[in-house]
Parts: sequence; structure tokens; C-alpha cells
Amino acid sequence: MSKLHYFIAVLLFAAIGCASSDPEPMIGLSNPTWERQYDDSTSMFIGIHAVTENVVWAAGSNGRVVRTTDGGTNWKTMFVPGADSVQFRDVHAFDADNAFVLSIGNGPDSRIYKTTDGGETWNMSFQNPDPNAFFDCFSFWDTQRGFAFSDSFEGEFTLIETNDGGTSWSRIDPTIVPDARAGEGAFAASGTCVQTMAGGHGFFATGASAVDTRVIRTSDFGASWSEALTPIASLTSTEGISTMSILDDMHMAVLGGDYTQRDSVYNNVAVSADGGASWVLAGKAPIGGSVYGSSYVPGAPTPTLVGVAPTGSAFSTDNGQTWTRISDDNFWTVSFVNANAGWAAGPGGVSRIVNN
Repeated sequence: MSKLHYFIAVLLFAAIGCASSDPEPMIGLSNPTWERQYDDSTSMFIGIHAVTENVVWAAGSNGRVVRTTDGGTNWKTMFVPGADSVQFRDVHAFDADNAFVLSIGNGPDSRIYKTTDGGETWNMSFQNPDPNAFFDCFSFWDTQRGFAFSDSFEGEFTLIETNDGGTSWSRIDPTIVPDARAGEGAFAASGTCVQTMAGGHGFFATGASAVDTRVIRTSDFGASWSEALTPIASLTSTEGISTMSILDDMHMAVLGGDYTQRDSVYNNVAVSADGGASWVLAGKAPIGGSVYGSSYVPGAPTPTLVGVAPTGSAFSTDNGQTWTRISDDNFWTVSFVNANAGWAAGPGGVSRIVNN
């Protein structure tokens, strides 16, 4: 081969290589509907985590956890030993084998369990020793580091952290966390009142204070905390933020309302464009009462949000400014990997998005 022919061959190979590495086109939600994949009329599912297009975990009542590794075609049902009397409200998974689940309740009913073998065995990672604590949500930065949030008591929030994969948990010094309003806490409605993101950023969102709602955040894995007020109302103990979702380093949303007023639609969506430092109202999601769970849709061409509640579900393709109703299905929690891979759960089972 001559030097000229060799040079042309190299250029062609480079061109082909560049073409093959072009990113796939972004896909948005279009006329979505829900299709039930896992059905169990005896169960309530409140926590869900879609890890990939194939791996999804969900958890709920009576110590039940379910998992799929094939996008929902088949589901494995698991019962965590010793947890049949508690309700799981949050699940955080890393892959098909490794996951944590969190149960709610006063004192020892607030627990965290861990599996490293796809749910074949479970170990109790944490059991709450404080009768005044009631844990609502948790999230992890990686397989070793995470934190969990409890409603407040006597003006202080109870946050616990692990730095060794759940082998041990310790309380974050309450003096470095903003003081709580009277009664302030969170709603254990979907496992999404706590969020984490790369670089040590973490957030928890509040309500039930009868004063205001806040997003309290850290940027250093919980070593320090700051607060930002949001325009979501909290006029009573049943009103406030129920769910938070993060799109990227700067853009995030909180959603809520009053869960006892199902015939009313509130100013129930607020968004941030500066990493949670400030918040402004967006449009009203057409969901009565409170929006229980929410998820941004990664990879959508425009900032796309999905909200769910017992009173129905809706989506927005303009970062919460305008909304379209999806259905009246009763869901509590939702998690998306992309526009074609999203799951919602609630009473009776788990459903997957159908992007028509």
C-alpha cells in the first residue's frame, strides 16, 4: 500500500469511527400512558428506583420488595425477614445485586436493610434507637456514603450518615444543620424527599411547619448545611413539599401541596436554576391534593418532569411551566431512566411508561 493510499485509509477509518460514536438522538415524552407490569392487589408500593433500562427495584408494605432485571418482563418478589410488620417507603439501588430499603415508623420501626445478592439475603443495616425520630427518606452518593432524614424533634432535625456502606451509621451534628420549625418534617410519600448528586451535594425538602417550606442542602457530603426558602406553601401540618427531583447540577424541582385536600389544585411546583440556592413557582400540575412523587426524564430534548399522586399523574416538557395530564391511576412514586424507561408504583403494583 502506498503512503497516499495508507493516509486515505486512515482518514476513512477515522471518519467511520467518529460517525459511529455520534450520540443517539434525544427522545421526549409524547402522549404517554401507563401499562401495568407487576400486579398484586394486596400490596402498596411506595419506593421505586429505576437504575437502568433493565434494572428496577420497588418496595412497600409488609416487608415486600420486588425487582426486575429485564425491563419489567419478569419480576422477583422478596420478603425481608423480620420486616413483615413495617412499611418500606424508600429504596436506593446501585445495580441488580446491591440495594438498600428504608422503613418508616417511630423508634425501632424506622430501619434500613441491605442486600448484596439481589435480595436473596438481607441484613439490618440500621435500627432507630431514638423514640422521637421518624425517618422518611434516604439517598446515597455512592456504595459507601449516604444519609437519611428524620422529622424534627424539639427544634432539631435528625440526620444520620454512613461512610462504610451501611456497616455503621452516626448522627450528623445537629448544630451544623439549620434549626427546624415547630413540627417541620417531610412526607414519607415516595422516597423522594431526600436527593444526592455527584460531588457531595445533598438535599432534603420539608413541609408540615405551618410557616414555610425549605430545601436544606450540603455541598460537602454533609459536613455543612445551608437553607433556601421555597414558594410551596406549608400552612398546616398536612401541607408542604412531598418530592424533589434533580435534572443536573443547576436545575431541580420540588413538588407538593396538601394531601388531605384532593379536590384542590395548589401552587404545587417550584424550580431552581442555581443548584437549589433559590426557588420560583412554576405552573400548577393538574394533580389534586399533593404531588407525592416526581422524576425528571433524563435525556429528553427539553427539561421534562413527571409527577404522580393518588389523584393521578401528569407531565411537563418545559420544566414545569405547563402540564398535561397522563391518567387517573393511583401512584405514589415514580422513577425514569429515559423517556422510554420510566416506572411508577402505588397500591397494587408497578407500571411502566408507554411512550406513544
